[in-house]
Amino acid sequence: MTGRAHRHICAGILVLIAGTLLLCPAAAGMAQYRIHSNVDYAQVYFDNVYKGQISGGVLTVSISTTDTRYSTVEVRKAGYYTTPQSLPYISDGSSTDLYFTLNEESSKTTATLAVQTSPSGASVYINGIYQGISPVTVTGIRPGTHTVIAEMPGSESTTEIVTITGSEYRTVTLNLGGTGTITFISDPSGAFIELDRTIIGTTPYTTTDVTPGEHQIVIMKNGYYNWRETIDMTGGNTRSIYATLRSATQNNAIRISSVPAGAAIYLNDIYQGKTIKNGYFPLTDLRTGQHTLLLRLRGYDDYQERVSLSEGKTLTVYATLKGGPDSTTPTPSPSARTGKLAVSTSPPGAEIRIDGSIFDRMTPVTITGIPAGTHTIRLQLAGYAPAEATVTVTAGKTATLSLPLAPGEAAHSVPTESPAPLLFPVAGLLALFFARCQHMR
Repeated sequence: MTGRAHRHICAGILVLIAGTLLLCPAAAGMAQYRIHSNVDYAQVYFDNVYKGQISGGVLTVSISTTDTRYSTVEVRKAGYYTTPQSLPYISDGSSTDLYFTLNEESSKTTATLAVQTSPSGASVYINGIYQGISPVTVTGIRPGTHTVIAEMPGSESTTEIVTITGSEYRTVTLNLGGTGTITFISDPSGAFIELDRTIIGTTPYTTTDVTPGEHQIVIMKNGYYNWRETIDMTGGNTRSIYATLRSATQNNAIRISSVPAGAAIYLNDIYQGKTIKNGYFPLTDLRTGQHTLLLRLRGYDDYQERVSLSEGKTLTVYATLKGGPDSTTPTPSPSARTGKLAVSTSPPGAEIRIDGSIFDRMTPVTITGIPAGTHTIRLQLAGYAPAEATVTVTAGKTATLSLPLAPGEAAHSVPTESPAPLLFPVAGLLALFFARCQHMR
């Protein structure tokens, strides 16, 4: 075989490899946008950067997901009206379709657009330009694609894409979801629900037409302590309130004594006080179930025990601390070593586990007395995959954790895709073929 034949073979293999990379955008960190239009040879721009022309009604644009994101896309052609659209983000290997309808320019062809909102009184914008308070009627609208946005404090903004084809009168209604819905559940059920100082029913119960803003909730039942919560509703929001009521007639408690006395007491990692000499330190009003007890005294080994409480029972713990004097271990301070943690989920009502211990309130909630340091928070809700995060709590401050819950039964880790694992071997292969071709000349 001649050197020229070898060079042709090498060139063909290089072309095949390059084609494979082009056809596999996920491997090279690429995503694809398919831009559709009713006018061929119209020009496509991403953030005013030219990307090509429409041919056969479509143009496919490949974008590197590692580069700076584009925000808008526009299709232009002389003699046609055009309106930019927002460019949605898509991940590696994904693709999406965007559609544009271009209409010929005409100085005499305009339309009228009547914009209504539910509720009324929202600010209306067309293509980013303020038009007034709804209901509002806008004249002189040119044919083409237009973006209508309605905004109102306390409500989610609503967007609708409207295509005008000629001199028409169009009415557009945007629903802002001005009121919300709350579902109340309690354990035990049958508890009275007080919303903003008004009894509205007994659990389980669902109420609608809840106005945006802050609301006070009290769940009450004879023989149980009242459960209280303050929530902040946004327009059109749906909330679930789950209240676990503590019995007032049966008191779960732990009595703690230690030798030597003066040990700091932590229950479920929350500081409670210090053991006393010739007596027991009481922990009362505790929930039924498992608890983690920790005693800590400078110069002695930590004492830790997992205890189980039954309804209406008092447990006595007598701890003998081991070890000897050691001034290097500081005594924890209840005020200087604790902070707060505000936890919320979407949707709400998730069970909270702090470092493996179950907290007796559901999201959203602000937890006080959290020891300063790093903690593992696990959130669980029936019908959703568990979510887990690590939070650092600073003494005297409030840390915030807000997590969305994905539907499913188990958490799945999502690896971060990278083009490097494929690109580096391909680059090496290209270099070998190039060297081989040079050798055969």
